[in-house]
Amino acid sequence: MARAVVTFKLMPVSPEVDLEQIKAKAKDIAKEAGAIGEMLVKEDPIAFGLKAVLVMVMYDVDSTDFEGIAGKMAEIEDVQSSEVAKMDLALG
Repeated sequence: MARAVVTFKLMPVSPEVDLEQIKAKAKDIAKEAGAIGEMLVKEDPIAFGLKAVLVMVMYDVDSTDFEGIAGKMAEIEDVQSSEVAKMDLALG
């Protein structure tokens, strides 16, 4: 079964938003959707103090709706938008 490393990019509504709360909820959504192994969650500076939240997760490709997961992450309070920013197939 093929696996992919997927990076979700979440944009908060403003620079004053508590990113730790967004990170925690995004990790919970990723786990509920069947994440495999460890996740990497980090902040990506955009401009004027605004930072995006990047969530890097591994999933089985055949059984996962990546756009659906991004949609659930977009529903997190204080998140303006969420998208699949990158997807790489895992080798091995």
